[in-house]
Amino acid sequence: MRGVKVTRDQIVDRAYELLREAGLSSLSMRRVALDLGVQPGALYYHVANKQELLAVVAARILKGLPGVAKDPREAAGDFRSALLQVRDGAEVVSFVQAYRPDLLVPTHALRQLFTGKFDDRRAEWAARTVVHYVLGFVAEEQNHAELVRAGIVEEDPAHSGDSDEAFGFGIDAILSGLSS
Repeated sequence: MRGVKVTRDQIVDRAYELLREAGLSSLSMRRVALDLGVQPGALYYHVANKQELLAVVAARILKGLPGVAKDPREAAGDFRSALLQVRDGAEVVSFVQAYRPDLLVPTHALRQLFTGKFDDRRAEWAARTVVHYVLGFVAEEQNHAELVRAGIVEEDPAHSGDSDEAFGFGIDAILSGLSS
């Protein structure tokens, strides 16, 4: 392992892939270092701690989201889609929402959409309400998928195809309440 150099991009790429492959429980600084063939201490030159690593991975999860959305419903749908692409994506982004909310694109984009309707403080609250709904909805979807994968629960065929419709119903209810 001696003499192997690692870059921040390699660290983030490997952490992101570990998350996609096996979920948050498999993501540790030690595991990333082992996979990259370096000592764990080599990672700390590029990322201060696991919290910072999760912040940059969350940014990677949300990388494809537009900085400005056309409408809140579309922004919520795009946010949900980005989270669903990565195993435990909602859990990681939710953590970063608490740790470093200034880093997350969805809150900023949604706040801009609500600025014309509300003062700055209430626009922030409206944006956070939508973000919290999306994070909670996707966390439930991802937790259920994990329980099915583990054989703890069975897939419910009666409800397996209505997630999109249920999500749309919920976001419409929230947006309707915000517009009244």
